[in-house]
Amino acid sequence: MTQTIYLDREIIFQGDSNQDYNITGNFSPRRKYIAYEYQELALDNTSIYTENLDTSSTIAIGNGGCVFTTDATDNKVASQAQGGIFVYCAKNPTVEMRFKLNDVTNVAIFSGLNDATSEGAATLPFALSGSTLTDTCTNGVGFLFDTDQTLDYWNVVNTKNGTQAFTQLASSYVPVNATDVVLRTSLDATGNASYYYNGVQVANKLLAVTAATPLVPFFGIKNMSASAHVATLKYVRLWMDM
Repeated sequence: MTQTIYLDREIIFQGDSNQDYNITGNFSPRRKYIAYEYQELALDNTSIYTENLDTSSTIAIGNGGCVFTTDATDNKVASQAQGGIFVYCAKNPTVEMRFKLNDVTNVAIFSGLNDATSEGAATLPFALSGSTLTDTCTNGVGFLFDTDQTLDYWNVVNTKNGTQAFTQLASSYVPVNATDVVLRTSLDATGNASYYYNGVQVANKLLAVTAATPLVPFFGIKNMSASAHVATLKYVRLWMDM
């Protein structure tokens, strides 16, 4: 009898197995797994998180996760690097974030990997105006939604040594008020990127970043109006080779 089981999709525990212990032995995956679930009493912004806040923007533990609230002024940002853990393409990293927005109008949001733990005032790693993508990072990759763009759909973005590119997803890929979305970005050892939207691969990009450049999980929201915007980040999960 073979000693290897191949699984294409998922294992579902139901009935008694959904309530009882169902794994016996040393369950040790070959990939490192780090999760930020936001169950702590307060955020440790000294040794775990790095935040960037404009004016009265705030980031704090709240109901359901980590709550990002922008200042009620145009072009104000609340962003956070997760853990300060830099990863390399050689480790085949994957980052996944689950979050929701209170209002999807007049807002920009980025979810992915960045080569810096913090950006400057009023900036996210990427921005779209009309059909023009700009960046403040030198290497970065992920998802961007920006209502300054001509059409308000999600985009997959990247920059390699300051040369940026984006692909706008179809009109079905739009955020919805108060509705969770799960965005996943994966890199292989040469810097190729794969993008997943709610578990479905939606794009890939060859040589998206410089393979030797360390990157950090990064999430941020930017207000584009005179009303505060709120994003609730439910979790950040990071996988990489040992």
